[in-house]
Amino acid sequence: MNSILKIITIFSVFFICSCLNFYTSSSSSLLNDNEIDKKYIGLYESGITTTDSHNITYQAYVSVTISSGGVATVNISGEYGYISFLNNIYKEDMVKLSDNSYSASITSSGYRYYFTFTFSDYALNFYFDRNDGTKGSGNLTKVR
Repeated sequence: MNSILKIITIFSVFFICSCLNFYTSSSSSLLNDNEIDKKYIGLYESGITTTDSHNITYQAYVSVTISSGGVATVNISGEYGYISFLNNIYKEDMVKLSDNSYSASITSSGYRYYFTFTFSDYALNFYFDRNDGTKGSGNLTKVR
């Protein structure tokens, strides 16, 4: 009787462990679903128009590099040095809005930046909003 109880206990432990493994594996894959799709990997760049909190319009250069693993490297260089941003945005910071649209927020140099990335075949519609009222948007072209 003692050996039957041990066998039942061992099988129960294996069953519970396999159920836990299935549950944690499936939930972690759902959490990583925000990664930018591999078909959008590349370098996108262009000039964009930005507006500061006083409604003064500036030009800025933006480059966005999408790497494998869902990392987006964003570089914004504005006229007269009024805006300068270079940072990585990781898949943990991304929120998938639709099949081709993602949003993210990140803090850099004391400012909170909110980004929206909308991809098409060879372009990226880029939008950012900084917590001081500075905003910018434009269409970036995929260069490689």
